[in-house]
Amino acid sequence: MTSESIKLYKLIILYFLNRTKHEITNAILSDFILEYGYTDYFSIQETLKTLTEDELIIASQTHAASYYTITEKGKETLSFFCSQLPKDTMQQIDSYLKKNKIQIVEDTSIRTDYTRTDQDEYLARCTVVERGSTILEVALNVPTEEKAIDMCRRFKTKSDIIYSFLYKELSTD
Repeated sequence: MTSESIKLYKLIILYFLNRTKHEITNAILSDFILEYGYTDYFSIQETLKTLTEDELIIASQTHAASYYTITEKGKETLSFFCSQLPKDTMQQIDSYLKKNKIQIVEDTSIRTDYTRTDQDEYLARCTVVERGSTILEVALNVPTEEKAIDMCRRFKTKSDIIYSFLYKELSTD
């Protein structure tokens, strides 16, 4: 990779993250960059690692996905170098975000993860985020890792039902 291509990859990721209102998964970023043929998967991962180490983005991890957000330092850096990002690349990013908005919101608004506890059980954590705010968080202690994985999977498909039920039950007499 040349220094110019590395700079381009960094600017693409910073611009992409700056244009969104919530955390973006590694899969979404990679999908855009690979779809438009900017680079390969391994270069994307190296760039994400560098941006994280330089504190231009923040990474968080679950068993299922890696999530990224731009930091204030990243926004500042982008403002200095944004003019070096080709206009057609910015248009491609904006178009991709607009075209995939619903899928991106669905992929990033429901987060699930599980951890092993001291009692050799598992804690399944399921969260619904809307406009950057957590609107529901549920943590359940389960006996096996398989059960934790299954609960996380089921929560993704039933989160709206669970939220409605809990809201109704807890807000009425």
